[in-house]
Amino acid sequence: MEAEQVLALGLGVGPPWRLVSQHLETQKLPHELHLWLDADRGAPYFCPDCGRACKAQDFAEFRWRHVNFFQHHCYITARRCLL
Repeated sequence: MEAEQVLALGLGVGPPWRLVSQHLETQKLPHELHLWLDADRGAPYFCPDCGRACKAQDFAEFRWRHVNFFQHHCYITARRCLL
């Protein structure tokens, strides 16, 4: 099993999302794990208000701090759809 698969399983990443890249920054203490997610183009997204599946009209890139992954600080970057 590849590193991306292990990390995706640990984070619970599923369609339409997929883990496309990862980098462990060991120069900092505590170490930082940076993960990049992307989604399939044209995939339906569920509206957070009504729950209906919709196609995204626009995307914006977001970065947030996730809970620690193993002992590493974890940061996720993803282009989130704007419905």
